[in-house]
Amino acid sequence: MDTSFPPEPETINSWPHADTALSQRFLMNINQLLYFMSLAGGLAGLFAWASQGLIVMLLPAGIAPWASVVTAAALLGGSIGGFIVVFDEKWAGNRVQIRWVAMGALVGFCAGTVSGALHLPLRAALPAALPLGVVMGWMVSGALIGAGLGARWLAVNRARVAHGMIGGMCGGFLGGVTFATLSQWLPDISQALAFVLTGAGISFGIAFAPVFLRSAALRFINSGDARAIGKLGKKEWTVQDGDSYIVGSQSADLSKSRYGREVDIYLPDASVAPRHARIYSKDGRFFITRHPDVMSEAGLRRFVLKVQNRSITTPRELQDQSLIVLGRTTLMFLAKQKPERSQ
Repeated sequence: MDTSFPPEPETINSWPHADTALSQRFLMNINQLLYFMSLAGGLAGLFAWASQGLIVMLLPAGIAPWASVVTAAALLGGSIGGFIVVFDEKWAGNRVQIRWVAMGALVGFCAGTVSGALHLPLRAALPAALPLGVVMGWMVSGALIGAGLGARWLAVNRARVAHGMIGGMCGGFLGGVTFATLSQWLPDISQALAFVLTGAGISFGIAFAPVFLRSAALRFINSGDARAIGKLGKKEWTVQDGDSYIVGSQSADLSKSRYGREVDIYLPDASVAPRHARIYSKDGRFFITRHPDVMSEAGLRRFVLKVQNRSITTPRELQDQSLIVLGRTTLMFLAKQKPERSQ
């Protein structure tokens, strides 16, 4: 058996001002994620508004009001769905897969269509409070679109659907209030702003909830493979209770999934198996175990998996600052709250 092991990096406690520096770096990455995710959603909303305006111009005069409402909601959902998939893959460092973008757009389009069909009946049910009806209609649209898009992360954590729904409701609320407030004076501008705010809110919610509720983080430390160093750099992954991640070297190009990646944490290391390990949580505790693909005798010999320099063949609980070695790549597990030591 190959017992070679990459040099053990310095522990985090040995770095000067390490806690502050790493916290600042982690916060910077979070801020970038939330900013660009919101930007992607806002651009999707603007694109949907422009497309809807063009389609309305081409429709015959006297068309039923519900048709334009359903069209607008469907375009909003489809645009946000496609834009979010593109951004998520770019952020993960993967090549964008057309089939995933198409599926994201289709899911968003269907959710938007359903929400648009509910929009006018909801407004009609509240005739004495039309602004409230408008806001509620936008919130329903945002919630359904957000829930549909959150399904992309269903394999990681079922709660992501609820995260998307809540984020969508918040975005829809902002959009609805903007539209209801300004539509009497600036109808075109108010609709454009409503689309942008709704799109940004949905995208922000999908990204913010997992970050806000995170229980731990994985941080790339170093690697003996130059590709991993160049591609991962300062990469970090947030982890929350209920998450389950597959770690491996299988790129998005080889995934057979229709809506997302088969490998959640991609490590471009030739010594890492396509599906190398699984990191998961249970009752607020986090564990790592080998993937079934590398549990054979040949897999145990070829593919290294160590925690704190100890080889792993069965599930191993991760502690704060645990060093994980997969192949020639080292990651560090950082708990948000350090467990209290028993006296």
